[in-house]
Amino acid sequence: MDHAFSHHTFPATGLPLISALPHAGAASVQQLEQRGFNAWPAPRNAVAGDWLLRSAAGYTKRANSANALQPGATLTPQLLEHIEAHYARQQLPGIFRLSPLADGGVDALLQARGYRLVDPSLLLQRATQADDRQPGTDGHLQLDAQLQAAWLEGYCAASVHPPEQQLPHRRILESIGMRCAYASLQRGGRALAWGLAVLERDAVGLYEVLVHPDQRGQGLGRQLVQGLLQWAAQQGATHTDLQVAAANARARQLYESLGFAPVYGYHYRVQP
Repeated sequence: MDHAFSHHTFPATGLPLISALPHAGAASVQQLEQRGFNAWPAPRNAVAGDWLLRSAAGYTKRANSANALQPGATLTPQLLEHIEAHYARQQLPGIFRLSPLADGGVDALLQARGYRLVDPSLLLQRATQADDRQPGTDGHLQLDAQLQAAWLEGYCAASVHPPEQQLPHRRILESIGMRCAYASLQRGGRALAWGLAVLERDAVGLYEVLVHPDQRGQGLGRQLVQGLLQWAAQQGATHTDLQVAAANARARQLYESLGFAPVYGYHYRVQP
């Protein structure tokens, strides 16, 4: 029987924080969550109760948070203290990424403890389509199966990562054990957009989609994603999924215009 997902509303957006569409039962949400853990791995992991504790020296909340492993995952005050101590030993704050697998009482407990609610997000999914094809001829899409120094350097420069986060970023990317495509869209010999596709079982996840701040509004993001969708089709993937911040209206509009639709929402709670 599917878990009865809890629903909460974030006042600033009106979006559900913990929710799943009717067709997204507990089993499919759990599979999607597992796919995300595998495709965006944290170098350090531990299991505590119903929670997977992921750590990556602070690079991205996704890789440095406690995540529910199964439907109805619960959290007691004692387990919360244990998880907080786990992250404190690594000089990291306690962060919970609350998917529909978490029991609704978890969010209430964290709120009562002063945990801030941040970054309501959506997992979007798109079925592979017969007409998936290469992006237009305005730019050259380069795809590499392995991480290249130029890709990482360009991405980090465009995203303005502080230097201390670049090594943890590299370690996450080098930990990916699945088939990958590191994409860069280039014009005049200069990379202007970046993305990463990871094949996990019969589906592809998209990560690190970024257009250089000086080059936005020119359709480069669409070209990049279309190229990655073609790669996904060539790998035999039946679906492609990605995660996007609910507040990122421009990205959501792009993805929805390409056929992506929301499957469920999640949000973070961050220790004060």
